[in-house]
Amino acid sequence: MEDRLDDMIIEMAHHLGETIKADRRFIRYDAAQKAFSNENKLSRLITEYNAQQAALSSVYAKPEVDRELITAIEGRVNTLYLEITENEVYREFSEAKADLDALVKGVNDEIYLALTGEAPHAACTGDCASCGAGCSTAESADANIYD
Repeated sequence: MEDRLDDMIIEMAHHLGETIKADRRFIRYDAAQKAFSNENKLSRLITEYNAQQAALSSVYAKPEVDRELITAIEGRVNTLYLEITENEVYREFSEAKADLDALVKGVNDEIYLALTGEAPHAACTGDCASCGAGCSTAESADANIYD
């Protein structure tokens, strides 16, 4: 009986994964991830950014601080960061990933709710209007208003 349940759970999980793959958010993420992987300029920028971050850490670890070198490296790191985050391929990938992550979180939250009967409170804002969970957080949030 237990093996049969295990097989059913795995089959349902596989079906859920296939269903998510058909969702517009996954399709967008998949296309954005492929474009991100194929963007050579962006890859070079990220590689240099990581190397500059490592160099900066190395300079900070030295007993004598070279302010000019730190300023130069920080300037380059900031320039690279802007080039990366303003890159259209990077922005599309980041947005698509955030959308997919939100979908997967929603699925995981629903599974948690089904298993425990409670809504997950990890992202609780203290404002029950946002989730309607009716948890004890509402009482402590009300108590903190006057602190």
